[in-house]
Amino acid sequence: MVDFYFGRNSGNAARTALALYEVGVPFEAHPLDLRRPRSPDYLAKNPLGKVPTVIDGATTLWESNAINWYLAEKYPQAKLLPQTPEGRASVLRWAFYQTSHVSPAATAVHRSINPAHVRYLNQHTDAQEAENGRKELARFLPVLETALERADWLVGEYSLADIAFAPHLGFLVQYGFDFPGTPRVKAWLERIRGRPAWQKAHALIFDGYAA
Repeated sequence: MVDFYFGRNSGNAARTALALYEVGVPFEAHPLDLRRPRSPDYLAKNPLGKVPTVIDGATTLWESNAINWYLAEKYPQAKLLPQTPEGRASVLRWAFYQTSHVSPAATAVHRSINPAHVRYLNQHTDAQEAENGRKELARFLPVLETALERADWLVGEYSLADIAFAPHLGFLVQYGFDFPGTPRVKAWLERIRGRPAWQKAHALIFDGYAA
């Protein structure tokens, strides 16, 4: 049994919850209140005190994309990683792109359109940050749009590459961001959000905890 430590309303935790449901591994969910200081016991598992953290026997991992890679390697029947070195490198590239560029910009915009989320996590809103986020997304989303001209998914088949973007861009879909000039991106996110695994992940991480 895998132990999954997560926070309510956490996009990073939702990313790993989605992978857990996609691979179908049984897990025990351990919700943490991100509004409170982390316990010494949890800090021994994750020294940054962030979420998610997964413990699988003797293996303890944090950082959602690293956890998801581990799950995809351990449960290859889920087919979340391509078979070829080129395909796997492409997945890794998209994960870096998500972490370094897309998610920070999306988060800045999301805070401006979902005040309930901001209140829950005691975050701040900043109009200039939101505008900067929109400008950044105007640069970053067309890269995804171009990639999706060739297939429904970023590396041909549904994979960790798609899962990487699901939470933070999915927030924007849910709260009315219009994705100007990138209709394929919006349709791609709707396909992900329609998957049974995402419905389960959303129920675990978000439902009933938005306000």
